[in-house]
Amino acid sequence: MKKLVVKIHAELEVPDDWELVRHPSGIAVLKIGENFVDFDLAPLATTSDDPDAEWSDADAEIVGEVLDAVTGLDVDLDMISRH
Repeated sequence: MKKLVVKIHAELEVPDDWELVRHPSGIAVLKIGENFVDFDLAPLATTSDDPDAEWSDADAEIVGEVLDAVTGLDVDLDMISRH
């Protein structure tokens, strides 16, 4: 068995009223209005080798197979204020 390490770095420009808070479960999340928002791995797949292929999570079987292979996931959220 091999191990695949996936590193995803994303930066979002968000409205000032979005807050970084600690959810009662103990994880850091975004608070947008009454909603708590966390980030997760979302595998997308296609069967097309066309350069303009559409990618989606519609194939539940392959998406489930990839998600079942995840043995660890760590999300770090940092809010940086720019004035």
